[in-house]
Amino acid sequence: MHAGMPIAAEKDLALELSAATAFASGLGLRLTLCVTGVRADFARYETRPLTDPGDWTAQWSYLAVHLGADDLAGFADPFHPTPDSGQDGSGPYRTTPQYWIGTYPTTKSLTITTSWPQVGLHPTSVTLTLGPSPFPTTAFGSDARR
Repeated sequence: MHAGMPIAAEKDLALELSAATAFASGLGLRLTLCVTGVRADFARYETRPLTDPGDWTAQWSYLAVHLGADDLAGFADPFHPTPDSGQDGSGPYRTTPQYWIGTYPTTKSLTITTSWPQVGLHPTSVTLTLGPSPFPTTAFGSDARR
């Protein structure tokens, strides 16, 4: 497990990889984003609930996370995207989205690229170096994905 790896630190914005946990079936990631000041106001506005779910013109934004491991790459959908605090219009905006990768990278590295231009976070990448999988392979004599 890795914890507390800074991804971006700017005035009024801090983003870190707060946890990377290996499981037999894959890898769980948790990011922590905290923005204050005007950036927090933008974040609350951009992630606001839709007042009319049928309005196809409504748009909002969120922290975009692109993951690359082995020969796979793509944008990740958070499975716990709900902001944690400051949603009443005051104080910091904080969110801790979690992501799941259904395999442990055979290259033992994972590239995480994040961005949220609407709150001033331009694309920023970090590469997480993983050790060998703590779980044995399931296929005899192979480097099977877990």
